[in-house]
Amino acid sequence: MTRPAEVPAPPRWITPWLAALPALYVISPLALLALPYLRRLPRPVWWVLGFYALSQQLPALFSPEPLLASLLALARTGLMFGLIGVGVALRDAQRLQPLALGLGVVYVTALASGALGGADLLVSRLSHPYMTSITLGLAGALGVWLALFTQGRLTWRVPFGLLALGVLLLSGSRGPLAATLVGCAAGFVIRRGWRLFLGVLAGAVLLAGVLSLGQRLELDAITRLGSADTTGRDIVWENTLSVIRSEPWSGAGSYRLGQHLAAPGDACELWSAPDGQAQVCPGWVRRLGSPWLIAHNVSLQQLAETGPLGLLGLFVLLGAVMGAALCQRHPLGTAVISGLLVATVNDNTLLVPSPFFAEVFWVVAGSQLLHLRRLGVGMGALTAALMLVLSAPLLASALPFPPSLPPRLALLNAPSTVSDPRGYTAFARFDLPPGRYRASLHSCLRSCARIVSLPFTVDAEGAPGVMLSGSLRPVRRQTLELRLHPGTSSLRLQPLGTRRWTVEVRP
Repeated sequence: MTRPAEVPAPPRWITPWLAALPALYVISPLALLALPYLRRLPRPVWWVLGFYALSQQLPALFSPEPLLASLLALARTGLMFGLIGVGVALRDAQRLQPLALGLGVVYVTALASGALGGADLLVSRLSHPYMTSITLGLAGALGVWLALFTQGRLTWRVPFGLLALGVLLLSGSRGPLAATLVGCAAGFVIRRGWRLFLGVLAGAVLLAGVLSLGQRLELDAITRLGSADTTGRDIVWENTLSVIRSEPWSGAGSYRLGQHLAAPGDACELWSAPDGQAQVCPGWVRRLGSPWLIAHNVSLQQLAETGPLGLLGLFVLLGAVMGAALCQRHPLGTAVISGLLVATVNDNTLLVPSPFFAEVFWVVAGSQLLHLRRLGVGMGALTAALMLVLSAPLLASALPFPPSLPPRLALLNAPSTVSDPRGYTAFARFDLPPGRYRASLHSCLRSCARIVSLPFTVDAEGAPGVMLSGSLRPVRRQTLELRLHPGTSSLRLQPLGTRRWTVEVRP
């Protein structure tokens, strides 16, 4: 009788790496050390990974910067595969428990910095010295999933889960809240049991109570959770579509979308500190081309960077990951994967490197892909369904919205020649019915980048004048585009009206 082969234990460095990752996410490239563990993956998964790598490299060769795009695509693919290798080494999503230590540090740091900075945590959104509110929301979501779906004593899981839920709500981030709810629902479906049911029910009652109280007290961090406003993402989506139209087959290249979305002359800032002072980028960061500016949607981002082939490669990989999670039926793995996938509808939670959440996704993906033994028709249907659901802004751009009354531009004072591209000013007045609107000014070459946007309100006395100022692109000739949008941003990407004119720079 032959003895079963022993499964090698994961390398010792993975546990402290996981524990430190949420608070020190710059260490994510250490995952490259786990690339050899990809050899354990089943052959069908190798085909999926190979197709993904090819789908990223081929478009890069035909992009505007083929060598740079190819190197950047290779770097992103290598880091993703290294993270998948970490998941393969772990084998089980239950081994993600060390993340709780780093998440706890993030929670305490955010609450302490807010309190020491004099911020009213019940009015303003929770902040962090080097993380955004959305990052804090996703940190809270991951903490809730860990508390619900990992094994361990309730003496640490209950207070940790309540702390995570508090950070999630105080962040005021709607995408992470939706991700939390979807992840909890998916995990609950997988892991049936009366104890978990009571826990989820108690959490739902607590959440509903906090939301109701926040609405009654008009707490900004809570009330915005019930808003359907996409907070200006419609303008970002529309400009991303212009990048896609400029490079429809190859895309702009991995990490190269940001340079097209960056406002001309915009100062490079890493993040805003709790005291409101922005952290200015060092010189070497400025030369990267704003890779942190994202499309806020997984499909638009991938299509703008790598074209249709790259988009297909990503969704084939995501379909395999989701299919493996459903076959494995692991509550924590399913919660993390489904929740972070839902968050990609209005954000980019899968791009690496990230503030830890994309790294966690691909680590969990590796632990699930290890058990995927075959591909079938069902996997293809799942891939198509994911692409359909997660491409909501892209699909919305092709939908005919009900026609609205065409706005009339009553006045436009905009110079057609300037001596300096900095400090350009245009003045406009619209003839509009009462309501809330937004005006935005864009600089367009092959694609468009927003210069400035400004909300305004039209009352019974008429529309006010709108003054839009900002820097132009440092080129001799460019087209400026004035757009009028509804006051509340939504999936409607078509503006209510546009006006275009050409500006020349003559020193």
